[in-house]
Amino acid sequence: MSEGLSVRTVPSVDDPAFTAFRSLPALVYADDPSWAPASDALVPERFAEAAAGRLGLHAVLALWDGQPVARAAGLLEPAARDAQGRPEGWIGLFECVPGEVGEEGALAALEAVRRWLGRRGAAQIVGPRTDGLVAGLLVEGFDQPQVVFTAHNPARYRQLLLRSGATRTTELLSYRFTRDAVPTFPRLTARGVTVRGADPGRMADEITRLHAFQAEGFAAGIGHLPRGVGGTERLVARLLPLIDPELVLLAEDRHGELVGVLICLPDAWQEHPDGTRPDRARLLSIGVRAPWRRTGIALAMGQVLADRLLSGGYQTLEGSWVRRENRAPQLVAEILRARPSRRFELFTW
Repeated sequence: MSEGLSVRTVPSVDDPAFTAFRSLPALVYADDPSWAPASDALVPERFAEAAAGRLGLHAVLALWDGQPVARAAGLLEPAARDAQGRPEGWIGLFECVPGEVGEEGALAALEAVRRWLGRRGAAQIVGPRTDGLVAGLLVEGFDQPQVVFTAHNPARYRQLLLRSGATRTTELLSYRFTRDAVPTFPRLTARGVTVRGADPGRMADEITRLHAFQAEGFAAGIGHLPRGVGGTERLVARLLPLIDPELVLLAEDRHGELVGVLICLPDAWQEHPDGTRPDRARLLSIGVRAPWRRTGIALAMGQVLADRLLSGGYQTLEGSWVRRENRAPQLVAEILRARPSRRFELFTW
């Protein structure tokens, strides 16, 4: 470690170093119009979870001659497990200023949080990952805007992670729909199934129901984070201010049972003039219950969503990422006239 470099822990939002920890991205992205400043609201959210005892968090700030040059955090979600069921740690909230000093600070910060995670029993360390929704390092599509609950970073971060000892393990792709190429959906909905928007009068109940559906359908998916009742309630509280009920779709059979769900969010991270609303949206998830797949339910929900986005003035929709090797949803996206938007990678230490 060179003279002038130090790494200090940032234990809470009340610590004097917290302001420097949170303000570092403003230095990194000062000339980057693709970055969404609202994305750094994830920092106080994670610190609040740690203060409440629901999350293990070790945040560090690297300083050069007293000036902040890099940051990182080790995160231990109690429910996070690797493929063998062992505790999995995450490295997230990683940023560093450009130049040799920033790189040296970044490597020191990454090493500090990696060691902390190892001492606390993490059998595997994955990153970048901040929480159950935000994960991955951007490696293509740097000129595309960062949308809600997605990552953004400079291209130079990839080499830094490799230098820190990480290995790329997962490649993720996102697709974007635009008004220039509006998809045409076949009308193939299964008989007896209706698609409706969420009921604004009971959104908390609707989201809880949707979450239970997703927990069943995505339990075996990569990076799925199981949540108990309390976790679901906190997720509901987090999403409620962002949701447009018209863009949360439920497909129900004739008995009112959920057979498909689609969750799309207005891009709450998009900066827009007062009195207006975002014109970008993100498809957070879509799923159909196993016995009902290949019956046209997903296409029916997609048609309803497209109609509502068009009438609502939205210009673009970015789909949730899919793994590179999972070709089926990529083919569907391409048939529906979507185009590759951004590419992300996950790393393991």
